[in-house]
Amino acid sequence: MSPGTIIAGKFMAERILVIGGVAAGMSAASRARRLAPEAQITVLERGPAVAYGACGLPAFLAGALPLSALRAHPLEEFTERRKLEVLTRHEALEIIPSRRQVLVRSDGRPITLAFDKLVIATGAESALAIPGADHRLLFRAYTWEQAERLDRFCRGQRPRAAAVIGGGYIGLEVAEALAQRGLAVRLFERGTRLLHHFGEEMAGLVAQAAQRHIAVELGVAVRRVRAPRAEGVRLETTAGDCDVDFAVDCAGLRPSIGLAAAAGVALGSTGALEVDERQQTNLPAIWAAGDCAQTRDLVSGRAAWIPLGPAANQQGRVAGQNAAGGSPARFPGVLGSLAIRIFGLEAGRTGLSLEQARTAGFQPRAELIRAEAQPGYAGHRRLRLALIYDGPSRRPLGCEIVGESGAVMPRLNAAAAALTAGLSLDALELLDLAYHPDLAPLYDPLLIAAHRAAKPR
Repeated sequence: MSPGTIIAGKFMAERILVIGGVAAGMSAASRARRLAPEAQITVLERGPAVAYGACGLPAFLAGALPLSALRAHPLEEFTERRKLEVLTRHEALEIIPSRRQVLVRSDGRPITLAFDKLVIATGAESALAIPGADHRLLFRAYTWEQAERLDRFCRGQRPRAAAVIGGGYIGLEVAEALAQRGLAVRLFERGTRLLHHFGEEMAGLVAQAAQRHIAVELGVAVRRVRAPRAEGVRLETTAGDCDVDFAVDCAGLRPSIGLAAAAGVALGSTGALEVDERQQTNLPAIWAAGDCAQTRDLVSGRAAWIPLGPAANQQGRVAGQNAAGGSPARFPGVLGSLAIRIFGLEAGRTGLSLEQARTAGFQPRAELIRAEAQPGYAGHRRLRLALIYDGPSRRPLGCEIVGESGAVMPRLNAAAAALTAGLSLDALELLDLAYHPDLAPLYDPLLIAAHRAAKPR
């Protein structure tokens, strides 16, 4: 029997409340249900949909698939089979820890929900803070509702020109999606390179590919958004004004912590909610998981905030298991592994970049190689790979790869496994990776990079 309380001789099932119904929230609720079959588990989601793959929203915007295809499971899977109470369009307004209550807005009216255990999975929100950030023609594409609104505008108004603010992986994917719809796209990135977590050479390869399809403005910041006429929007930038039919904010995210912070949940050094390895906050009976929560970088050991889907799901499962009273579960941290397919290229990274490694106190070096992902007679698939390592200790710290289709993911995942295991350069060089002439070369580029890096200097 799941934990509960006895009131007047009657057993009362424990109430587990989850705020947020996307990656971390639904993972937490599902895991809690598996361990506590009698508990009353309620999920609050302020949007219209739960359990969807937000990373697939650019594909929807490109017209490659319907929005419904992004649902991990139909709603009935959660409400009927898993017996979860899922309340969409319910926005949590206030957490009252002393009463173990949450004030919620539903259909414009306030209601109060009680809890015994609470999981906060409020995700992330736009970090853009400039005049006009609330302009009606400045769209966002981080959530189901936002992407649906942007798609509806494009279908109804048939715009011809768009601007994208931000050159991270979301900005690039949205820019490509709009270009595939036939729009002329200008992308503004305030930094000196796209994908700023990548090294300059790798980011440069992506920029070259992008510039063949869209206009890329590097080192240009958007200062203000305003409407110069009845239709369209003007972006005031450090390089002059830009008039387009609409713009999309992809300038970055910040953890959505306002609700939790107001209730007394402590913040970490990154500005996200501080949690321990069990995803427990400083308040009793309250956990936090996903993009709103701080975690630990597995390479440097430092606090980190890296909003990515795989980690959010894993943190959610840990929070749900602990909230349900299961055997203690712990989340060890992240490498920040990510991959992107953009403008005909694949790019991926894991661990630390050179800049991040220097900031963390290492003495990093990078071994950069150009190689074939398979023997030439089996077809050319080229890649560039950078293996970042610590000079004195010869410890691998990170890996970046840019290449043609199919060349990146196998090596990126092997590198992530090696970093997690703490392998040395010597051990990495001797990994027994699979070989087949149609699939991979005899000497894999990752192992070649480790071999060269391990040579005495």
